[in-house]
Amino acid sequence: MDSRIRLRSKRLKSGKFQVNFSTTGLGQECYGYLLAEAKTSVSDIIRKINKHVFAMQDADRYYQRNLFSLCKKEVNSGKILIFKR
Repeated sequence: MDSRIRLRSKRLKSGKFQVNFSTTGLGQECYGYLLAEAKTSVSDIIRKINKHVFAMQDADRYYQRNLFSLCKKEVNSGKILIFKR
């Protein structure tokens, strides 16, 4: 299976990086944003994206922060927003 993750990053005034990503071939196509510390390695960023993409495939277990959450759930998503295409 041919899977790809495309990354683009932008350094913020805070010194952190906003990483814009898109995935293909990992079960479903996704895109999103990740907030990373300056010393975070690319392999750690890719590992985190993969973890969330695979977790989304089991929608009953995957919760992401959003503006419309009606109840409080334990959210371990970190600083990532991910969307299906």
